Amino acid sequence: LIFSSIEDYYPQDLGPSSSNYGETGLFEMPTARFMEEGSLKFGISNSYPNEYTYIVATPFSWLETAYRYSELKTRKYGPFGYSGNQTAKDKGFDLKVKLLNERYYLPAVALGLRDIAGTGFFSSEYLVATKSLGNLDISTGLGFGVLGLDNNIKNPFTAISANFGTRTSYSGGGGEFSYGNWFSGPAALFGGIEYNLRKYKLKLIAEYDTSNPDTNIRVLSPVKSRFNFGLNYHLSDTFQIGLAYERGTNYRLSFSLRGDFLKDTISK
Repeated sequence: LIFSSIEDYYPQDLGPSSSNYGETGLFEMPTARFMEEGSLKFGISNSYPNEYTYIVATPFSWLETAYRYSELKTRKYGPFGYSGNQTAKDKGFDLKVKLLNERYYLPAVALGLRDIAGTGFFSSEYLVATKSLGNLDISTGLGFGVLGLDNNIKNPFTAISANFGTRTSYSGGGGEFSYGNWFSGPAALFGGIEYNLRKYKLKLIAEYDTSNPDTNIRVLSPVKSRFNFGLNYHLSDTFQIGLAYERGTNYRLSFSLRGDFLKDTISK
């Protein structure tokens, strides 16, 4: 403890990055990171074809909840006679629970549900692990639903029941808990990395998008690559801006404002 490090003179670790959906994560893929207990975050993530506005809270160190409002620019709100050219809108609720704290040899592990009781446009379940190796964060997990569309591994829950092999394509008016779909259907192993350049308040991010945007009816836009790349820059302890290059065709711009209400970190 008596040895100093150049890291001591760099800006402090400003916390985990936000995914496109608002939850702590990379872009499309989640991680096992959490904001500090008592934190609240507001943000917006904009790109074609989907734009997200979200509020995320971490009431406990082991629980993250999110409310998200989405605009789907490749879909219509309803029949032309009813809504004209109005684009589709969708509300969603997310939940993530920490199962294991990171240790010297063991990664942090979390279980998550995305778009609970929604229309099913973004419905996903996942188990994810994240390990820090110096300034490098490595995340890998198992996804279902939209996160499992890559179908690169057999659903392990089919060993319990064959019913886990199929998933109902529900996209109704929302407001229902489709318990029967949870952790069912195709599954996929996903992953990504995040490198923290603390000296420059930058985080460099890369991931493989297992939501298969080229075959996902929720996207319907040109796809040249399933790899997404980008960075997050922390303008301050509370304000983060992100820029990503997704699907080999589109750019995404995002902003988020985060405050720790136990420590009162946002200036009046």
